[in-house]
Amino acid sequence: MEECDELIKDVFVSYFKECNQQVIDTLYKKYGPYNPRTSIACCYMKCIVAVSCWNEEAIRESYKYVKETHNMLIKLQVEHQIFGTPTEKLRLKVLTAESLLLLAVMKMAIKRCIKHYLKAGMNLRKSWKMFSSSQLKIVELCENAGINSTKLDELITEGSLPETLEMQEDTPTETEDSFVQSFDLVEDFRSFFDNKETCVPAVKELKELKVMSLFGYGLFHLILSLIPPSVLRVVNLLGFHGNRYLGLTSLNTVASAPDEYRSILASIALLWYHLSLRPTFISNPQHLNTGIEQAYQIIEHKLGKEFQDTWLTLYFTATIRKLQGDVEGALQMFQTTAIKSAHLKECKLMAYYEIGWCQLIVWNWGQASEIFSDLMAEARWSKGFYGYLAAISMGASGGSVSGCRALLSELPGRIKKTVNVELDTFCSSKSEKLAISQNLEYECKLATLEMLYVWKCLTLTESQSQEIIQTVNNRPLDLSPTSLATSYLLVGISWRTLGDSTKAEQALNISDTIAKDDEKDNYITVCVLSELAELYLQLGQTEKSKQAAERARNDYRGYHLENRLYNRIHSLNISSSSAQVKL
Repeated sequence: MEECDELIKDVFVSYFKECNQQVIDTLYKKYGPYNPRTSIACCYMKCIVAVSCWNEEAIRESYKYVKETHNMLIKLQVEHQIFGTPTEKLRLKVLTAESLLLLAVMKMAIKRCIKHYLKAGMNLRKSWKMFSSSQLKIVELCENAGINSTKLDELITEGSLPETLEMQEDTPTETEDSFVQSFDLVEDFRSFFDNKETCVPAVKELKELKVMSLFGYGLFHLILSLIPPSVLRVVNLLGFHGNRYLGLTSLNTVASAPDEYRSILASIALLWYHLSLRPTFISNPQHLNTGIEQAYQIIEHKLGKEFQDTWLTLYFTATIRKLQGDVEGALQMFQTTAIKSAHLKECKLMAYYEIGWCQLIVWNWGQASEIFSDLMAEARWSKGFYGYLAAISMGASGGSVSGCRALLSELPGRIKKTVNVELDTFCSSKSEKLAISQNLEYECKLATLEMLYVWKCLTLTESQSQEIIQTVNNRPLDLSPTSLATSYLLVGISWRTLGDSTKAEQALNISDTIAKDDEKDNYITVCVLSELAELYLQLGQTEKSKQAAERARNDYRGYHLENRLYNRIHSLNISSSSAQVKL
């Protein structure tokens, strides 16, 4: 078992350090068909890379891997039903629950439709039931063995086994969630082993089972807490929901287990959450800083020395710099990351994607356009999105008007049905309008700043804020309602950056008045309301903040980029309600 884990860890290091994408496939083909642990580990890595770069071909291939692994696990469960030991049965059950979880995620990624959502929801429900019953069984096994709770928890994070375990009295706790009560995250193991020769192997097995369960449980809750509203409605109908706090707590525990290969996967999941997902919806800068600090600690202390200077750590360290405002430093690190991952195309393109956004953040429109044009040519992920970013950046730079207009005109025809339906629909709709605009450079600048805002990358300097205000004051007279509402939204953000809350509120209210009459582009209204909610929260006007956030959440459905904006609105609702309770 330990040799298997070491082999998996070595393959993971090789993948991230040498950018050798063949090692995962080789490991799967060699050991996967008869070794479920190796097979599920390969599935995790394939799914992580596929979802990270959103490569449709990779997503389908990953789904195939997971499906094969799931079928193998079902067969093994049947074979072990009579002659298998309790530990073997439990291990297979947890692995099967993990495969169901991955099947659900990849099913949602392959195609976003109600049929796939329902199938994914049923798999999630099966996974939940298996994780739940597995926890009950682990508790039962530990009670029979008399394992000390605190000592076993320490084993997970320290990665070592003592010769004996001391007795500790059990203090039962009560909770509203029966699953959490049985699981209690990491506090449900009791008593002690009487015999050294028999206890150490049992501790190893139960420690391994607990880490497996914690990882699957944590991933389950984190995924459910982040899924888009269209899927969330289906999941809620099935009778369960995700608890992000419990998910993060479980993954943090697993990430601290140095001798478990799942600690690597848990660390990657946490880094992705803190640095790529969390910044898109948090409203409190302090929470962003907390996430950055936690990510830094994971890179420094949990990934291990063997991962230092790999493209993985370079990528996330560069992301930390970008979030801290050191865009030039982030650019250099992302460029180094792209060089390091030259042999791993998907990862290299991820680095180029971030380089493009860094160029947008510092308003290097021309260079950003070149980067996104290259991505549109090379990447298989949402060519429409890359084409749209390339076109509006070209227009904002004041470059070739004819080239920009031609690209915008071609985009709706180039966009095919992909897994990115919401994003492709948005890009197609915006491209059609911009292609016939008589104020192309102005509207392309608006569109570029709008994308920076929606992607939570609009970090304005004082001079940039003043430039936006001046540009909008000298705007063309024949703007569409959507463009005019966007103009005032950006002015409101600029005044807020400059510290003038009164003028910021005035501009945002004007934008709200204009945007709410435009039923086709309700997403602008949602953006304005979220900005007003943040402003009122900053000013201590919690009732107004709550009203704006609730209006954004309850009054609008099916608008452009809803999946991206939903978590931000949800976060603002929580922040406003919490602030009101404190008062």
